[in-house]
Amino acid sequence: MMPSFDKSSQPKDVMLLEAQQQPWRHGFLTLMRMLDAHAKDAPHIGQSQRPQQDNFRLGQQASLAFAPREIARVVEKNGTPHIYLFGLGMLGPNGALPIHYTEQVRERTEARRDQTLANFLDIFHHRSFTHLYRAWAQSQAAAGLDRVEDEAFTNYVARLTGDEPSELRHSPLPPHARWASAAHRVRGPRDPEGLVSSLKRFFGVPVKLDEYRLQWMPIEPQDRCQLGMSNESAMLGLGAMVGEKVPDRQTRFCLTIGPLNMDAYLRLTPQGSASGKDLPALVELVRSFIGFEYVWEVELLIRSDTAPASTLGGGTQLGWSTWMDQQKTTTTKAITGMVLEPENYVLSH
Repeated sequence: MMPSFDKSSQPKDVMLLEAQQQPWRHGFLTLMRMLDAHAKDAPHIGQSQRPQQDNFRLGQQASLAFAPREIARVVEKNGTPHIYLFGLGMLGPNGALPIHYTEQVRERTEARRDQTLANFLDIFHHRSFTHLYRAWAQSQAAAGLDRVEDEAFTNYVARLTGDEPSELRHSPLPPHARWASAAHRVRGPRDPEGLVSSLKRFFGVPVKLDEYRLQWMPIEPQDRCQLGMSNESAMLGLGAMVGEKVPDRQTRFCLTIGPLNMDAYLRLTPQGSASGKDLPALVELVRSFIGFEYVWEVELLIRSDTAPASTLGGGTQLGWSTWMDQQKTTTTKAITGMVLEPENYVLSH
C-alpha cells in the first residue's frame, strides 16, 4: 500500500493528501505555489543551489498516452513528497526524446520494477520543472505575496509612478492602496475621474468631485496697486488690480464624500473616531495625484438616520458632530456635515 501523508492541521499536508487521493483536482502551478509559500526557510522554488534544499521532488510519469491532466500521482517517500507529471518533460508523445525511450522507461519501471533510468531522467525533470515554475511566478503579482519578505512586483509598479517603497513605509496610506492607482497616476495629465475612482475603491463610499470652485487669492504686498509706485502693478492696462485679493476658479476643487454612517463620518474628521482615522490616508491619496499644486476641500455627508440628536450631556461636539433640531427619522437622506480643508489639519499636526 502506498504511504500516505499525515492528515494534520497543516494546510500543506492537507493539500498534499488531497492531491494524493484526487490528483485530477489539482494543477501543477497551484501545488508548487503552495509548497513555495510554506517553505519559509528554504530558497524559492527554482532558486535553490542544490536539490537537497528542496523539500520535494518532481518527476515525469512514463506514459504513451496524451496527458489527460497535469499531475499523474503524488506519493510520499521517506517523508518527502514526490510529484509526478504527465507532460512538460522529455518523455511521452509530446516529449523531446524519441518515443522508444518512453517505452523503455515504462517497460523497465512496470515490468522489472527497476526505477534506475526513470530516476536518472527525473534529476533533469526536477530542475526543469522548478525553473518553469520560477519563470511563471516571477511574472505573477499575487504569487509574490506568498512570501512578503521577498516580494518584488510591488517595486516594479511603484517605480512606474516615481515612488520609492522604502521611503513610504511610515505613510498613513497602505502601499497597495497607493499603487492600485498607478494606472491613473502614470499618465502625465491627471483626470478627475481617476482620482474619484481611486477614492471610491479605497474607502468604499460614494465620492463626487466638483471642479472650478471659487476662491479669493491674496495679492502679495509688493504686487498690489499703490499710488506713487512706479512698478507695473501701479500702471493701468499692465498690472494694476483693485483690492488685496483676486477671484480664482482654476486651482480649487471640492470632494463630496458620502452619505456616510456615523463611524465612517467621524473617521474622516480631523479628530477621528474610536475605530481609527482616515483623514491622513485621504490626504496622502489626493497628494499622490495632485501634489501641492491645488487647493482642495472636503464636504462630508452623513445619513440622517445615523446623525445623533444634540442633547445636554451627550457625546456630540459643536462644529464636529452636532446638528440642531434633528428629528428622529428612518430615512437615509443625506445631510451636510463638516466642510474642511484637510491639508490645514494634517500640516498643523
